[in-house]
Amino acid sequence: MPLRILHNDFNYLAVYLTRSRAKVRANVGVIYMILMMVAVQISVHGTANSWVFSNFLIFAIVFVSYFLMLEVRFWQLLLGVLIFMIVNGTIFLPLSWAYAATYLGFFYTMKLIRQHRNTGWLAYIDYVLATLLFSTVLWIVVGFRFNLPIWTLVWEVLFSYFLLTIMYIYVNSLMSGANTLAELTYTTNYDELTHVKNYFAFKNEFSSAFERAKIKGQPLTLMLFDIDHFKRVNDTYGHLTGDYVLSHVAQLIATQLKTIDPGLVLYRTGGEEFTILFNNYTADQAREHVAAIADNVRDAEFHHNDNDIDISISVGVTQMQGQDEGQVDIYKRADQNLYYSKRHGRDQVTFS
Repeated sequence: MPLRILHNDFNYLAVYLTRSRAKVRANVGVIYMILMMVAVQISVHGTANSWVFSNFLIFAIVFVSYFLMLEVRFWQLLLGVLIFMIVNGTIFLPLSWAYAATYLGFFYTMKLIRQHRNTGWLAYIDYVLATLLFSTVLWIVVGFRFNLPIWTLVWEVLFSYFLLTIMYIYVNSLMSGANTLAELTYTTNYDELTHVKNYFAFKNEFSSAFERAKIKGQPLTLMLFDIDHFKRVNDTYGHLTGDYVLSHVAQLIATQLKTIDPGLVLYRTGGEEFTILFNNYTADQAREHVAAIADNVRDAEFHHNDNDIDISISVGVTQMQGQDEGQVDIYKRADQNLYYSKRHGRDQVTFS
């Protein structure tokens, strides 16, 4: 089967799994929200103060629509509202239907605002205007149904606005912290130029792979390779072209690895040196894939600043052996094989 077809199949599978996870997340979110609302309503059903949890319903819809951005279908949300009305015993009241229609509109308005979100204060203003408008309408409906005093409605709307603002600030601060942590984790483990994992990530993951292979008795094969005559590329065409070659080689091989085995990872472990860990592969099992990677680089087109550049790689490969006391022993042997390939004409693979 051609590599391109395999790659397309893998992409389709990745998209399918991502969409499946989103559907599960949305369904769980809807069920959780319905159960929470029903449980709260049962606890106050039939009392004179059954309206006191209206702000809870407002917070729930804002959190699910604006902050979680769950992909909830209309029928799912409508079903949840109907269940709530049945439990509450208000399904035949016109004011309950007015409340339900406003509630549904609230959900989709907040989703729309989030999807077309402005930045900074404009985002907050959009959020405040929408939540204040719908909260006011919802509380007016509640006020008519329970004959609440005007000052009670004013207080509840202001209280709703106050708590929604606190939620906005708090959740945004959490998201900002999570984004900062994600960026820090990325920059710590990934190479900025090639966007593949770096030496720091390789060192940690190689150590874990070695210990796991030793304990479970599984094979482990290491592939090191250098881009041939890379210094000549920099000296002849300039460092921008050198950066292009590094990035293009990395992305070319990273894409190929996904078609071979999604568990394989490419690391940039030096200037023009890269490494691949073949977890649970013997050297013989990895041999065909190593050759295909070298062939792929050799056959690829490298064109930058009107220059066509021929690129190849020299490779050293070794398998974990019984006498290896640590991962350094494997790395040294693979490095020796790499330099053997470079000293004997380059553009070749050396196994041991």
